[in-house]
Amino acid sequence: MPTFQPLLRSFSSCPFRAVCFALLISLYPAHRVLAESGPAPADPASAAAESAVPCDNSSTGSHKLSGLVTDPTRAAIGNARLTFTCGNFVTSTTTDGVGAFSITILDGNYHLQVQALNFSNLNREIHVDSASEATPLNLQLEIGQVSHSVTVSAGSEYAVAETLSGTKTDLPLSETPQAITVVNRQIMDAQNVVKLDDALKNVAGVMPGGYYDGWDYYRIRGFDASFNTYIDGLRGGNGMMEEPWALESVEVLKGPSSALYGQSVLGGLVNIVTRKPVPDRFAHVQLTAGSFSFVDPAIDVGGSLNSSHTVYGRLTALYHSADSYVNYAFRHRYYIAPSLTWKPAAGTSLTLLGRVQRDNGRNAMPLPALGTALPNINGPIAISTYDGELEANANKFSEANQQFGYQFRHAINEFISFRQNARFAWYQQDWNRIYYPSFLGADQRTLYRYPLSWHGPWENHEVDSNFEAHGSFWKMEHSALFGVDYYRHPATARGYIGKDEPLDLYHPVYGANPLQPVELYTTSNTVTQYTGIYLQDHIRLPQHITITAGGRIDFAKNENKGSPNQNDTGLTPRIGITWQAIPSTAFYASFSKSFMPQSGFIYDGSISGAFIAPERGQQWEGGAKSSFWADKLITTVALFQLERGNVSTSDPDHPNFYLVTGTQRSRGVELEATLHPLPGWNLTSAYSYVNAIVTHDTTLPVGTPTINAPKNIFNIWSTYDIQRGFARGLGFGVGGRHYTDQSGDLANSFQLPGYGIVDASVTYRRGPTQWQLNVNNFGNKRYWAGSYSDVYVKPGEPRVIRGTVSWNF
Repeated sequence: MPTFQPLLRSFSSCPFRAVCFALLISLYPAHRVLAESGPAPADPASAAAESAVPCDNSSTGSHKLSGLVTDPTRAAIGNARLTFTCGNFVTSTTTDGVGAFSITILDGNYHLQVQALNFSNLNREIHVDSASEATPLNLQLEIGQVSHSVTVSAGSEYAVAETLSGTKTDLPLSETPQAITVVNRQIMDAQNVVKLDDALKNVAGVMPGGYYDGWDYYRIRGFDASFNTYIDGLRGGNGMMEEPWALESVEVLKGPSSALYGQSVLGGLVNIVTRKPVPDRFAHVQLTAGSFSFVDPAIDVGGSLNSSHTVYGRLTALYHSADSYVNYAFRHRYYIAPSLTWKPAAGTSLTLLGRVQRDNGRNAMPLPALGTALPNINGPIAISTYDGELEANANKFSEANQQFGYQFRHAINEFISFRQNARFAWYQQDWNRIYYPSFLGADQRTLYRYPLSWHGPWENHEVDSNFEAHGSFWKMEHSALFGVDYYRHPATARGYIGKDEPLDLYHPVYGANPLQPVELYTTSNTVTQYTGIYLQDHIRLPQHITITAGGRIDFAKNENKGSPNQNDTGLTPRIGITWQAIPSTAFYASFSKSFMPQSGFIYDGSISGAFIAPERGQQWEGGAKSSFWADKLITTVALFQLERGNVSTSDPDHPNFYLVTGTQRSRGVELEATLHPLPGWNLTSAYSYVNAIVTHDTTLPVGTPTINAPKNIFNIWSTYDIQRGFARGLGFGVGGRHYTDQSGDLANSFQLPGYGIVDASVTYRRGPTQWQLNVNNFGNKRYWAGSYSDVYVKPGEPRVIRGTVSWNF
């Protein structure tokens, strides 16, 4: 029996002892769990498969099995999952970008199942014998029926076995020495996700929401990562709100990712994966309507454009219109994303990706802490209170975004492949007299606000090219990666600001005072450029040990018209090890660093000052990834410590300058689990304990917690679809989220109280039609989602009811 005393000592500060005990249980050997809890329920198909082959892998011999997985046109299928089952012994691997796989396996009889997105499963009985001549095992999958939702795991529909973002290669998550969570399309559909924040609430260590409705806001492991959103592995829109309908999944990489992605914040990175063309023809149409005049018609159609299935396309589109629980606030959106894939030959593909998005509306602004999170002598402030103005275009915004990109893949031979991703994006953002809170008057009811207008276009030009090579020498299997990426971000902006204007929050009268003119206060004309060179090697050693080692050098340049250029260089290594000690569990440990340039100046005695040094950080992480009962239960445990240095803080002696002496630290533990105990029943849950504090600062005391970072976050979501009888097609879902207290501002002068929320759903499927009803915040809980200061507190969304009807063709 393993010794858990060191781990128990690490968990001594964890307040939820029952959850922490579950962490230990997840590390327990699989055969003990099975012996003590009995066999897991199985569907008839899987039971038949296991009984069809006598299980005998008692031989001490082992055999290296390799081969290719292709489609009917002999084109390579990447990310195909091969699962070898012999009784309770289960092992698996995935194909790389050229459809190749290689696995060392004990001699014996196995049931092999091959799965790949948009292909029918392949089941085969095989005999592995080290005494026989090695013969490649080449497998061909038939194109399957494509629907709006595609199961990507043999077990839980909520589980994902691999992702490209963690290593930029097709490695399974079990061999990646980093905590990575994937929120797939099934979860987003079941929860009727309409904002990126809604998807991120399922992830351990992530606090979604913030103090403002204008962009996607989230913190990972206690640190702000809102401007660290990637789209298909390339940098995103610098804070613009993404459209969840366009997504196949949301991938969250915990901790530093600079070793592959360059300039990146310490806490983590969110990579959203957009829908891509698939060979089989399909159409999905849906209409969602609900509380606060919410209307959301959407389509997703696609399929092959020729008989040989070498050219296929997809069109995803949506119109969104909704008011808000805040008076006078609203948002409209138009979104269309065409895409086209061409596969001229086996191992070669080109996917073209387009996107047009238009947003406009009036955002809800934050409220003061007095009257929301704190008592007010005048009583509570209604969360529906709008604290802007209504004249003409006051407090309105307009955003436009066009993107064009491509993904190119080519297998040079069976050992070497080439990838190139590129995107060119154009943005235009216009804010007209957005009213920001300034301060609350002594009467605790008069809020003074100042109008801010902001206008500016910007662009993103980026390309990422890499070679991946597979080979063996010295009895080690290598998957090496070498790449270069380039990012260019030209931007111009004009900012206008006005004087404070009062508003009575308890009896607001809009337009009572003449609008003050706004005056130009800033202009900028900048070009930011990042160039990175990265190298990585994933090495499979004997005894089920893998090592992932790599590093990257970055060259950052910021050109600001009228000012000197700022140049920074960063070197960020990463090294990790995984050990599959038993078939069900892989233990891992890793060390990595982060690098993030900053803008601003420090005082050096001159008028202009000196540039701020880049923010740098490092992380130690260890944990275990387990899979039981043929992937019906998948768990991940992670322990981590992050140290963030060169944090910029205001210089108390020199206004408009900064100091970079600040340091912060985050320690914690995360647990995630997906479970598929019975046919039709799926469950996902996550718990995190994060203690993120200031360890050195010129103004803040040591031990001050970082803002919007609850120490404890727990969430759970479960759905059950009735499988037989007169109620077949009826399904139910229920879930809950709990957040403990969080600091309300940088000085921790007040706190937002903890809260819990319950969500629920009902679905009914009949033929190609599905009806779905979702209720968020079922109990209509009044809570505060996030804050920044004593006049920047964001109320949480009250009870929301939405109904959806959809058709699959």
